Amino acid sequence: MNRREFVQMSGLAIAVANARTGKALAAGNSGGVSYYVSLSGDDGNPGTESKPFKTLERAREAVRTQNKNMRRNILVNLRGGTYPIRKTIVFDARDSGSNGYKVIYRSYPGEKAEICGGKRISGWQRDPGGRWRATTDIDDFRQLYVNGTKARRARGGPLTGAKLLDGNGYKIPDASMASWKNQSDIEFVYDHNWERVFCKVAGIEKQNGGAVIRMLQPYFTLARIKDGVRVDFPVYVENAFELLNEPGEWYLDRSTHTVYYIPRSGENMERAEVIAPAVETLVELRGTLDSPVHDIEFEGITFCHGSWLRPSQIGLIDVQANFCVTPQNLIARSEGQVSNLHNENLKSPSNVVLHAAKSVRFERCTFTKFGSGGLDVEYGSQDNMISGCVFHDLAGSGIQVGGVVHHHPRDPREIVKGNQVVNCYIHDVATEYIAGVGIFLGYTDGTVLAHNEISNLPYTGITMGWGWGEEDPGGGAYYQPFFYKTPTPSRNHHCESNHIHDVMLQRSDGGAIYTLGDMPGTVIQKNLIHDNKNMPGGIYLDEGSGYIEVTKNAVYNVLRAMNYNNHYQNRIATCHEHDNYFDIKPGNPDFPKEIADQAGLEPKYKDLLRAEKKD
Repeated sequence: MNRREFVQMSGLAIAVANARTGKALAAGNSGGVSYYVSLSGDDGNPGTESKPFKTLERAREAVRTQNKNMRRNILVNLRGGTYPIRKTIVFDARDSGSNGYKVIYRSYPGEKAEICGGKRISGWQRDPGGRWRATTDIDDFRQLYVNGTKARRARGGPLTGAKLLDGNGYKIPDASMASWKNQSDIEFVYDHNWERVFCKVAGIEKQNGGAVIRMLQPYFTLARIKDGVRVDFPVYVENAFELLNEPGEWYLDRSTHTVYYIPRSGENMERAEVIAPAVETLVELRGTLDSPVHDIEFEGITFCHGSWLRPSQIGLIDVQANFCVTPQNLIARSEGQVSNLHNENLKSPSNVVLHAAKSVRFERCTFTKFGSGGLDVEYGSQDNMISGCVFHDLAGSGIQVGGVVHHHPRDPREIVKGNQVVNCYIHDVATEYIAGVGIFLGYTDGTVLAHNEISNLPYTGITMGWGWGEEDPGGGAYYQPFFYKTPTPSRNHHCESNHIHDVMLQRSDGGAIYTLGDMPGTVIQKNLIHDNKNMPGGIYLDEGSGYIEVTKNAVYNVLRAMNYNNHYQNRIATCHEHDNYFDIKPGNPDFPKEIADQAGLEPKYKDLLRAEKKD
């Protein structure tokens, strides 16, 4: 199949998938099995509209009695309200549809159901220094929301007068920091180019009139010697009680289970709704290669308040896009630098996960207030659809499709393949781990990214591929102990008619669309890209990028509309960039108005933009 045929087939696949879903929902209301869930229900009820279940888990158990030989769709209707969960809701092969029919979990028409992993913190009392305090039974958390707005963990400035000390920490002239409490909870934050790194303090002690800060190992050393950008001095210090001094800041004393907070103007802590996340993964669809979970749909549901605690335990030693170097599987590079073998870095996870999942669909769902990423489509997940969903207020990346480990899978069923992300609105993600991206594609085959709106991000909008060419035949530009003769699964991606703007706001060396590695059959076309702040900001074919077609894209108000950095093996020659509209602004007679008008959300989903602006 040539590139043009692939583009046509991809558009057809979107239309067919939308048509099938419409038929499925219609069929689900015509004589099929229906269950109902309500906050006022009872799990002892039969799950009817008049006598609903109380929990989603009980509805899942009921579905398992009806889904073996389906003749209709099964509908699970969630009445409006916030459903608190205290552990991950897991769907496996037993929860799948059958005979081509679907199990559909949806918000009841006209109502909004939320699946929430947060817990409310109440009983606030005044504390000295303008603070308020309350106790909590949540052992640890990294986010706190007051009346729906995220508060900031207590933060201070850089280490004044600090000097690096024998690779293990710092020497500072001020001894007062040695008296700070809960020293192993303190974190140092480093910003460089495309990265943000978090390193944890191990301990602080007085020495020679000053103080010595010992950092948690081996992670601090990894941050100092890893390939790429390395840390030196932190830009700020975070998560210390002694730094709690501004309105909107908070601190959790884990030793006493006490939360401290300084209210912002107009906040009344006796009436405020204060929520912290208590569950790391809200929903997981987990199958196996032999028994995938399949034919499940979620419609109109909000997933909110998920946690992620690994940074609190070992920090976050970012390499790129919130993938981290780990102490395992290291190789030495030049000049004493190290990296993970074949760039098999550790993924920062999302709070909703598809693992060995097939033909699963999320339609008009919202993913928000997460402590990490929004949605993972990983290991063996195929033919899934993310459509008309909104991703915002996430600490990490919006959507991650595939990973960076299975670059040469032994079993072809492991390949993440044929997934689609269409008509989604992704904005204000990677709010804490600002090296995150809107959409990440790892080693995947045939992913469709079309008609998405992506904006207000600190770094890249869409990143496709991994490995800097090292996992491709012939290898890359850096030292590696051995080379592969066979290609990775990265191929046949279709990135079309996305509207990507106001990204690259805090980081550099990225773009609206960024690529790594060989991706034969991949087409980047008809995207509208503009007003991205930092370098280069447009379409960026980085190291190892090969066999990619770039055509009919409109790019303006960026520092560099088209950027190449894939000279090794002359891979630029394998890419075909043509017929684009670079640095031509609206109002110019040559501006491609038709391409611009068709980019972003299609008319059926334009209401997502209006709803967000209204909120």
